[in-house]
Amino acid sequence: MRDTDEMGLTPEAAQGYEDFFLPAIFAQWPPQILNASGLKAGDNLLEVGCGTGVLARQATTIVQPDGQVTGLDLSESMLSVARRKCPGAIFQQGNVMDLPFETGSFDVVIASFMLMFVPDQPLAIKEMWRVLKPGGRLVVAVWESLGKNPAYTRLVEIADRQIDQAAGASLAWPFALGEDGKFADVFNAADVATPTIDAHKGRARFASIEQFVETEIQSWVLAESVNDSSLAAVQTEAEEQLIEFCDADGALDIPLNALIAVAEKHR
Repeated sequence: MRDTDEMGLTPEAAQGYEDFFLPAIFAQWPPQILNASGLKAGDNLLEVGCGTGVLARQATTIVQPDGQVTGLDLSESMLSVARRKCPGAIFQQGNVMDLPFETGSFDVVIASFMLMFVPDQPLAIKEMWRVLKPGGRLVVAVWESLGKNPAYTRLVEIADRQIDQAAGASLAWPFALGEDGKFADVFNAADVATPTIDAHKGRARFASIEQFVETEIQSWVLAESVNDSSLAAVQTEAEEQLIEFCDADGALDIPLNALIAVAEKHR
């Protein structure tokens, strides 16, 4: 069995994230998130849950020459890719529920599509708020609910039927905070400033339905738990259920919508 890190990820899974998830899903989001953050030259930015550093790569070009980008992630597998891809940033392993930084260290703190995976979400918000300077901004992005992302709803249902309920729950997990009011509830429970929460439209694009299924199941956390026959069954049903999202060449283009919360820390 392959060695896994603190998040249960292998180096292969982290590279799969970089190779498949980034171009298909995540590369479109840094400009929107950074725009919401108001990041500027000279700022010190902390990105929590930085993954392989896609946002950090763009942020370093904004804060130069006098600012600094720091990326923190629980997964050393992810960080190993980030360090190769973005040598201009500082990357370190750590837990958002116990940030290894002094109070008031950063002008901007960003968490992109990671809060839903944190065991104690209000504590995570409190910690990010703690390390934010007065006058700074906390920006947190999560996916909208499954109801606003219909292709993923269908994939979850297919996984329930063709693999098991645990697989379906794993695929549904990233969308949990998009349900009505849950995102705002986390900020309220953390007792920090009430954020502005806006919906943002996005897309996920794959060369085919087959690539979509392989990316979501075989290239991520289910990679070690799904056998070939189950994967083939998911693939067969997905070809039927998702054909309406394909163009004439078979490429898949589906909605993947998000919520971005911005909270300002008053001086």
